[in-house]
Amino acid sequence: MITVDLPSNEALEAASSAFTFALVGIGLLIVGSAVAAATWARSLNSWALGGVSFVLSQTAQFVTLFLFGPLIAAFTSAPLQEASRAIILSTAARGVRDTRPSTAFGFGHGSIDLFMSSLILTSSYIPALTALWVLSVVRDGKIFIGSDAESIDSWHTIAAYLVSQGTITTAVALIVQGALMFGLHALLTLIVLRAVVRGGGVRAVGLGLLLPIAIHMPVAVVRTLFPAATLPVLLGALLVALLAYRRGRGSMAEAAAGQ
Repeated sequence: MITVDLPSNEALEAASSAFTFALVGIGLLIVGSAVAAATWARSLNSWALGGVSFVLSQTAQFVTLFLFGPLIAAFTSAPLQEASRAIILSTAARGVRDTRPSTAFGFGHGSIDLFMSSLILTSSYIPALTALWVLSVVRDGKIFIGSDAESIDSWHTIAAYLVSQGTITTAVALIVQGALMFGLHALLTLIVLRAVVRGGGVRAVGLGLLLPIAIHMPVAVVRTLFPAATLPVLLGALLVALLAYRRGRGSMAEAAAGQ
């Protein structure tokens, strides 16, 4: 028995347009971050290394997700990301020590984060690419041929949900949220870099990562478990990260000068 009506073609088309807008906006953010790294920061290599640091963290994250499920994975996301950031900054990215290259590093980390969470995975942002595919096959109607009532009802439910979420307001919110994530990743990179430059061994660097982990964890958890509440939590984390960076900027400069 079919319990959910399929949204009208007009509603499906409007939702598709909204998700397309989000997809284009997210793509422009990613391309823009690479352009900024290559021009303003003059360090596209730092941007690429930032992307590597995110991929490194996600390798461990997928193992955690597979073994322990999404709840534990949500709480391990921030520690894994900050640890991978520190590992790359202390090894392959030894040349990243100034503000501009480290900002480019943060942009690269944020680019892969935004790409995976917004376009591929379903753990945080609405997956625009997946949403467009679902709306397309539903509008085409061929997906319903030979399907039983239960399957058709499931497709109707998914389409109705995507239509309810596929608004220009939501698309703009996703783009704004992505831009703010770039800022957060840039600041977190600067804070992690401070711990790496200060040195003192693995234990000292690990203690230095506690602050960026504490800032990042609420955002990572909320993005995964309660995505609708991400924006206010992200704004709060961004403010705390900015204050933490400004407070420790002097000590980082002194440590860098002593290297």
